[in-house]
Amino acid sequence: ELELVEDVWRGEAQDLLTQIAQLQEENKQLMTNLSHKDINFTEEEFQKHEGNLCSVFFFLPGMSERERQVMKKLKEVVDKQRDEIRAKDRELGLKNEDVEALQQQQNRLMKINHDLRHRITVVEAQGKALIEQKVELEAYLQTKEQEMGNLRAELGKLREKLQGEDSQASQNGEEVKAEPNNDDCLSESEKMAMDLKDPNRPRFTLQELRDVLHERNELKSRVFLLQEELLYYKSEEMEEETRSPQPTPIIQPKPSTQPESGIKRLFSFFSRDKKRMQASQKNVHFQETFGEWSHSNRDDSYMEQGQEALQHL
Repeated sequence: ELELVEDVWRGEAQDLLTQIAQLQEENKQLMTNLSHKDINFTEEEFQKHEGNLCSVFFFLPGMSERERQVMKKLKEVVDKQRDEIRAKDRELGLKNEDVEALQQQQNRLMKINHDLRHRITVVEAQGKALIEQKVELEAYLQTKEQEMGNLRAELGKLREKLQGEDSQASQNGEEVKAEPNNDDCLSESEKMAMDLKDPNRPRFTLQELRDVLHERNELKSRVFLLQEELLYYKSEEMEEETRSPQPTPIIQPKPSTQPESGIKRLFSFFSRDKKRMQASQKNVHFQETFGEWSHSNRDDSYMEQGQEALQHL
């Protein structure tokens, strides 16, 4: 009878094992179907389903106490591994958030770098344009100064000539007073004809000379404003360099064939031009002060001579 009972239990246990195998296969099929349909079990349902399977194993009539302990240990190991997997999932989520934040920061820095490069190109273009304009203005000023020198030389010759004529007129004043008015007109016409033949005759009026001087002063003021603007851009560049959050490490200069950047060449050119402009401004200021002094002392004596020169012109 005991053998018969044992055979019955074994048959029931075998049937239950076959049912468990079928249920596991069905569970796998359902899980694959759910993964294809993007439907996930909740943790509570999964634990409930697993608990049902464990209860089936625990209440099998053919299982010994040792097998039940082994199943219990396996369940504990599975629970522990599940907890570790959940912790790893949380860590992965945090890492993904950190990666997304770093990507956003990288995109922001790339945008700032692009904007700064664009501003640098604009400033370099403006600096090149200002340099070209400065060179043109300096060349124009040199031509004007040459013209002014020529005009001053012609004025000096004209004044010497007028002084000689005045001395001759003072010596022959009585003869000139005795001549009639018609002879005066003829002498003036003859003088005009002689002046036209003279290669050193004056070719410009006083108003034209005043216009040239006024234009030269305007050009000097424009050059001064351009220098101030260049200094302003240079100060902005220095402020941007000082606002950097971390100091750049000092690196020993290595001999290389790489050319200097456009900004360095621009600022070095500005420093050299500034020194030259200061020296030229000192010379121009000295010439202007000397010219004003000479004109202030000679205006009274040359007023009548200038009127006569205007008549000849």
